[in-house]
Amino acid sequence: MSPITLIILLAVGAFVAALIFSPKFRQFLRIRVGGAVDKGTTPLEKEKDEYNALMAKLAAQRTAVAKVMANASLAKKELDQEIAAVEAVEKEYKEAKALGASEAALNELASKYSAAELAVTEQKQIVVDANAAAAEARNALDTTIKAVQKFATRIESDERKTERAAALRTAGEASQAAKDIDSSLSKAGQHHRDVEKELEEARAAAELSKGTATEQELEALREKAAQKAAREKLEGKLGGGAK
Repeated sequence: MSPITLIILLAVGAFVAALIFSPKFRQFLRIRVGGAVDKGTTPLEKEKDEYNALMAKLAAQRTAVAKVMANASLAKKELDQEIAAVEAVEKEYKEAKALGASEAALNELASKYSAAELAVTEQKQIVVDANAAAAEARNALDTTIKAVQKFATRIESDERKTERAAALRTAGEASQAAKDIDSSLSKAGQHHRDVEKELEEARAAAELSKGTATEQELEALREKAAQKAAREKLEGKLGGGAK
């Protein structure tokens, strides 16, 4: 490779690198690429992509929560071991004293007992903290699962809406084509078709909004019914406990 060619290649490489690391150039790519992707995908496809991303995060969250819960379980096991150690030293002290052990030996066992008790106290606090962390992580996971489930239900509803919208568009196009054939191409006829089209779009929008409101109302009713049933069950248990 000649020196001139090498210089040219290095200059081109430096120019490309400058473009890549330039904030304005990255903004340009983000706008252009983002615009192309936005035009090339439907709202439902974007919604499903967001759902898949949430599912991936949910899997990672499950793993993290499992680790926190495992730490709490291990902390409890360690506490049990520390308590057993205290009991073992206490037993050893009683046996040594019964056998006439020296004061030095008894003092040694007493120091060992004190250290074991301190370890138990410290481990109890570790268990409390670990259980609190596990409970918090589990509650967060439950919240995420509930949100993802609602998201999945919404996607199913949006799929049906998309199908309805396609059917309405096809029906509207067919109806419009028939009207175009039967009506004149005069300016007054065109205005009439525009009015009819706006009316059909308004009706379709109204029907879609009614469907969404109905779903929200039914969901609220189901939630109230579930709360009522839970209250009745709890009240029943409280009543049975009082007896």
